[in-house]
Amino acid sequence: MQIKKFGKTDLVVSELGMGCSSLGGGLYHGDRREALETLRAAFEAGITFYDTADNYSQGESERLIGETFRDKRKDVVIATKGGAVFSPVGRLGLSIKPFLRPLKALLKPAQRQLHHLRDAHKKYEHSLQHLAPALEASLKRLRTDYVDIYQLYNPSCESIRAGEIFRTLETLKRSGKIRYAGVSCVTVEDALVCIRQPVVSSVQVTINLIDREAIPDLLPLASVGGVAVIARVPLAQGLLTSATGDTMAQQSARDEAKFQERKRRADQFRFLVTPERTLAQAALRFVLGLPGVSVTLAGMVSRKELSENLGALAAPPLSVGELSRINSAS
Repeated sequence: MQIKKFGKTDLVVSELGMGCSSLGGGLYHGDRREALETLRAAFEAGITFYDTADNYSQGESERLIGETFRDKRKDVVIATKGGAVFSPVGRLGLSIKPFLRPLKALLKPAQRQLHHLRDAHKKYEHSLQHLAPALEASLKRLRTDYVDIYQLYNPSCESIRAGEIFRTLETLKRSGKIRYAGVSCVTVEDALVCIRQPVVSSVQVTINLIDREAIPDLLPLASVGGVAVIARVPLAQGLLTSATGDTMAQQSARDEAKFQERKRRADQFRFLVTPERTLAQAALRFVLGLPGVSVTLAGMVSRKELSENLGALAAPPLSVGELSRINSAS
């Protein structure tokens, strides 16, 4: 496990971070004991960066991180997010998920519809009036009095360009409850605006073998400006794995034709599979090897997934020929 500087901050982070969006919640990931064991095993393997949000698993993701690292707080870097808000109907639907787990097999055919229904009841609010108490609630769940990186969750391009959200981050930072501020961006274009803001120490964007837009434009400019880049979704929501059946990419797809095109593009990279590495490990190696990426987030909900992801660190690196084929892929 390599350790990297996190932009121009005084933080150092493991090159592989743990994405905790599904940790401890949902219809399919409700094993609290396994979630705790996965967090402990990740730390023992050298992972020091944990990315979560106040809405992940209705706060359970933050609670699990807080419980695991309450006695190791200075040994880990915790990044959380604020800004996602669910309607009363959305909160009710999320609250009954644990009670529906015995019916998960019956509900599987409706996964995509349920996913879209949840999103229909979610909006984003980045005012100080919302974020200040949201931060306090996150701190309580995380069992800490500060967050290493507090990120705005998916602000719109209009709010980014208006600039008020950055003044909100400055106010939160002055409170002493966050060490550094960041933005989890919807698009690379939004991230390019954010890295010019003095208060922004990190941006989080999607980077993987399919989605490579950030590589030529964002990574060099962020590096020059000393802004850390957090690469999320390196496995393209399961498309860049050997998973069979429905993937998160399929569940969240709103356009079937676009999903099938992304699946076709992912299939182009199956030449990267060798006896020594899986497709997922090759996909992780690609993002881990990009200059300018401070930490690569891999989502994990079990020790089995953790083991697969850690295998990327020992897997053979991508060859010059393989990188050339990747760059020439449409």
